[in-house]
Amino acid sequence: MKFCYFTLAVPLLVTATYANQPSFDCTKVKKDSSEGYICASDQLMDLDNKLASIYKKALSKAPKSDKLRVGQRGWIKGRNECQKESDEKKCMVDKYNLRIDELTKRYDLPLKKEPLDGNTPKEFDKVLKLNGISFHVQATNEGSLNQLTITPSGLEEVNQLIKQEIDGSVLNAEVGDLNHDGSPEIYIYVTSAGSGAYGSLVAYSTNDKKSLSEIHLAPLEDDKKESVGYMGHDEFTLIEDMLARRFPVYLKDDPNCCPTGGTRQLQYKLVQGEAAWQLKLVKSTDLR
Repeated sequence: MKFCYFTLAVPLLVTATYANQPSFDCTKVKKDSSEGYICASDQLMDLDNKLASIYKKALSKAPKSDKLRVGQRGWIKGRNECQKESDEKKCMVDKYNLRIDELTKRYDLPLKKEPLDGNTPKEFDKVLKLNGISFHVQATNEGSLNQLTITPSGLEEVNQLIKQEIDGSVLNAEVGDLNHDGSPEIYIYVTSAGSGAYGSLVAYSTNDKKSLSEIHLAPLEDDKKESVGYMGHDEFTLIEDMLARRFPVYLKDDPNCCPTGGTRQLQYKLVQGEAAWQLKLVKSTDLR
């Protein structure tokens, strides 16, 4: 989620290293390589997955004499030359978009239509993997109410898909192991429709890699102290072994466009509750 109406006093939180994966395994590449650079950017990972999908479709349509594989290896070499550019990310984004456009047009491949309103989230579809478990997260993102589907695989006992209606659209999803038990969790970030853009979380834990159980996050409105000045516009992300939630703080009479109270960051630990997994608030920081 991007806010255009206030300035953060600190850099954006660094996403955990066990976030979503591109078309290759991020655990097997060097940090200072081009692949390592891609693994540090959600945008580049998304573009890499998109190109991988289009390339696979192009292979199914290309004649044997087309030398598409040779051309793709040459493109990867050219992409890696972006390390020499002053703005490596922009160079990579441009190369990915040009290659996607090239393959799409050359092999007459269909592309999903982008929403007319640039502020409207498009259909969400992402696969996330960690410790041998994968989660296919899909959301329609067509209106104020949407259908969320989570399809797990790799669990030892129950891999039944989960379907539920959500109030809002999915903006992102991450996989992590916040309690370091070897069994990953899936965290899905939802934002409501309208100017408030109130954030909510859908999360599940794998129990000894056997089945899924829901992770509970108490409504922020129930916390009389931390909800002071809260009017939505949340961001969620994983940072190290915690879930971080951040939002602008509104002072009295602040309009929705222009909060003046700085930013509040809440950090949660994953703990075992009496009946289910819970995210427990362990730290609150007001950033100016």
